[in-house]
Amino acid sequence: MWTGRQTLASIEEAIAKVRGEESTLDAALRSAVADTERLRTERTQCFRELARIKLDEMMAGRLVDNLDAGERRALQILEDYRLRVAAVGAQRDSLQNEVARAEAERHSAAAAVESALNTVDHLRAEIEAKVEATEAWRAAKMERDKAEAIAAEAEKKAAASEAELGAKKKPYDDDPLFAYLWRRGFGTAKYTGGRLVHAVDQIVARFIGYDEIRPNYSALIEIPLRLREHATTRREAVAGCQAALAEIARPALVEAGVEAKEKILTEARHNLAVLDDTAEKKRELLRKIDEARNALVAGDANPAYNEALATIAAADAEDSLANLYAEARRTPTDADEAIVAKLEAIAANMSKTEAEIANLRKRVVELSQRRSEMQEVRERFRRSGYDHPQSTFDNDGNIGNVLGGILEGAVRSGVLWDLLRQGHRSLPTRTSSDFGMPGLPLPFPMPGSGTNDTWGGGWRNPSSRGGWVPAPPAPRSDSDDFTTGGSF
Repeated sequence: MWTGRQTLASIEEAIAKVRGEESTLDAALRSAVADTERLRTERTQCFRELARIKLDEMMAGRLVDNLDAGERRALQILEDYRLRVAAVGAQRDSLQNEVARAEAERHSAAAAVESALNTVDHLRAEIEAKVEATEAWRAAKMERDKAEAIAAEAEKKAAASEAELGAKKKPYDDDPLFAYLWRRGFGTAKYTGGRLVHAVDQIVARFIGYDEIRPNYSALIEIPLRLREHATTRREAVAGCQAALAEIARPALVEAGVEAKEKILTEARHNLAVLDDTAEKKRELLRKIDEARNALVAGDANPAYNEALATIAAADAEDSLANLYAEARRTPTDADEAIVAKLEAIAANMSKTEAEIANLRKRVVELSQRRSEMQEVRERFRRSGYDHPQSTFDNDGNIGNVLGGILEGAVRSGVLWDLLRQGHRSLPTRTSSDFGMPGLPLPFPMPGSGTNDTWGGGWRNPSSRGGWVPAPPAPRSDSDDFTTGGSF
């Protein structure tokens, strides 16, 4: 069984491994581009030699000048592209190292919060057992339980009255004349009709018996309001009884030294918040660098790389070069035979290198997409509060297998999110949810669906409040906006 912290660390470790693969591909891409530069330089040199052998000095000079100009431009663009890939890769790797260090510090701080929370919980359980044996506690608890029963019954009646109100109001609301007079506030101080309008409204009111109907309708809509107010008052009374229980429990906790332990927990939470913020800001910087790097490496939307390809294609299509090469092949001599063979080998190697570059770029795009999906899972994990100190995952074996499958490209990340939702559990504390805690900076919210910060990632805010009991399980929705494509 993994804790929430361990599960998050495993996801982040998998993301880091994907980044490592991306860095390896980037290095291979830079190497392939460098090979292309080298091969083109060798090709240019070969054509220079052929020109000097096959053409007169003036024609050879013009050809070499044209060749040099085109090739220099192509090589310059290729070199610039390679250097830009290298620069953004170095920046990305450096920041990834910073992110890894920040996340390690954050995980250490989260472990400290877990330890401090566990210490407080242990002490609360020990003192609760002693306090609950006292007569004062039992009497106060009896009062609290009685107030709770009354509040629950009042809330039940209020809810029932509110549910019935719609059906009871319908005959009144469906009467257009009554509805008109009610909206105008006829018969009340808020009515503002002029003399003529008032005279007409009086005729309408007499016609439908408005003066007899209005009190009934007013009482009808007033009853649920009064019942809800009563329920609210009863719930406030429960809070008062609960405060009385806390007044009994708190001195016992203080005497047992809980304040020092609570202080350690509070400080640990503040430290975690600072380190978490630092790690997330570095991650955001890394995300922006990723976007720049993806656009550069993918190449399809990169004007510089496309310009290089266009320049190279134009240079290769020069009739003079094609004719020179054809002439050299038709009339092999001792002087040009070796050059022609070398050109053919260079052409084969260039074709191979260009195919390698295209393949590397395709793999880069696929790997970047896989990493982006995993990062989205990580963000949803944190938004849902699954990294809470009391979170666990009882299907850690399956989670580990899926992470491995994602790294191999055999599984999509949506499968991982499904497993996380299925395996998540919130461990209850050792004591009741409200023992001696009202008004204190503890406890903090338990994890839940992530749709509400109070029951999700909001627990990382040191000023957040919550209960010592887990939130209800998140309902599974068929309209989940996360794609769960892919399979084993």
